[in-house]
Amino acid sequence: MRAVRPSAAGPRRIDARRNREAILRAADEAFSEDADVALDEVARRAGLGRATVYRHFPDRTALALAVAAHHLAALKNRARGPEPFRELLRTVLAMQARRRPLVRLFRELPERSQRQYAHALVSLLRPAFEEAQRAGSIRADLEPADLALLFEMHEAALVSAEPAERLVRVFLDGLAAAREPGADHA
Repeated sequence: MRAVRPSAAGPRRIDARRNREAILRAADEAFSEDADVALDEVARRAGLGRATVYRHFPDRTALALAVAAHHLAALKNRARGPEPFRELLRTVLAMQARRRPLVRLFRELPERSQRQYAHALVSLLRPAFEEAQRAGSIRADLEPADLALLFEMHEAALVSAEPAERLVRVFLDGLAAAREPGADHA
């Protein structure tokens, strides 16, 4: 019986995954500071060679899309849990405010791609949105598609340099279902 040698592919896959995660972390940090960050700078921050970054991501747009997909996946995991819609939405709006350079890169994508990502985000939030409506904490006349409009309004307000936390409060309060006069506003 011949001994089976361990495959060299296993460790390389683990290294590749680890490298990809390091690149995404470094890119997320870099994109929160500057949309025009060079892939060489991302490689430096990740502690990896330039060729490693280019092997995973051919250009800055591909890297930005991967960072966004990573955030969507994390949000999807949160949305599966018991977290209320209001907190999920607050997270999305805060992310939109904190990652201005990344949002700017998305604004440079073709319109169709922008709509696809907005649709993916709305689809991800839909179950929590509908649950909040059933619970009576969100106005019944709203539709999940209205969230895309909310994100656009938030984006426009951020560009005009309005205080982000105040905007988020106004948006969240605007979504709230009407309360009976004299009801506790806790």
